[in-house]
Amino acid sequence: MLIHSPLKKQPRQTAEPNGDIPWHYPQAKTPIHRLYELAKTGQWNASTDVPWQQDCEVAHFPSGDEGNPLLGFPDYDGLPEAERRRLSWWQHRLEIAELLHGEQAAMLIASQLVSCLPSVEAKLFASTQVADEARHVEFFSRYLHELGGEIPPPSNALMNLIHECIDEPRWDMKFISCQILIESLAMARFQELRQHTCVPLLRFAIDYILRDEARHVRFGVEFLREHLATLNENALEERSRFVLDNVLRLANSLNIYNRIGMAKGWDLAELRRHLRRYRLQHPELNRQRFRQLTLNMDAVGLLTAAGRARLERMNLLS
Repeated sequence: MLIHSPLKKQPRQTAEPNGDIPWHYPQAKTPIHRLYELAKTGQWNASTDVPWQQDCEVAHFPSGDEGNPLLGFPDYDGLPEAERRRLSWWQHRLEIAELLHGEQAAMLIASQLVSCLPSVEAKLFASTQVADEARHVEFFSRYLHELGGEIPPPSNALMNLIHECIDEPRWDMKFISCQILIESLAMARFQELRQHTCVPLLRFAIDYILRDEARHVRFGVEFLREHLATLNENALEERSRFVLDNVLRLANSLNIYNRIGMAKGWDLAELRRHLRRYRLQHPELNRQRFRQLTLNMDAVGLLTAAGRARLERMNLLS
């Protein structure tokens, strides 16, 4: 089920020369203009360019064993292969649904950015991002329907973030939410999914999606760096805390393994101990998942001293 979030009615903007609508149309070929040109030539069609004739083989696991933290947990290892495969597809659907809802969030916020970004060239690029995110929503929703069953709703953490961003009146907070927080985490997740998936159809589409996401992230870095350089220390700290607070909320918001454990009647305390041991034995997994985010925060000036110290305490810095 997709999220339909009505936007708050905003006061009508006047078309005065000094108002919020920019009337200056620069001719200079800036980095953002070049990204806009790339976006125009990089359009693809989620209906015709993706090989939908390839079936999703639910008779096989959706991903390899690499990165599966349940391996080594006796209750999981003792299950018949058919049951482990069923649980793997359930987990897969939950994760893809969360990506779907995140892509709709990016589409909604990018559509707002078209009207509230302060320059024409930024508005032009944001308009291409709306189309990109619409294709991602189209692909993931169709993919989940092809798998069958209901599309799970978003986690509470993601739902709250989406509503907060849509209602946020400051354009730069919307921009940070979309281009730095949501896009960075999504790009890392797509890269991980691309590496481990055993579904050819999904791997094919993610190659397209990753090209789109790379443009979005680059746009965010190019445009935001200059703006954030004008803010004082308190304003930067507020924005840095916002990103990191939401990273923590989103990190384990799905509680997938806890949900699997509850459904199977496992000892949840023992499961949590197993998962903690797994994280301690594989610290590189979380660092890799958050590497894109920390790089982008650093590039735009959001990785403050306090933010860096916080990430180090969480062992998330490479």
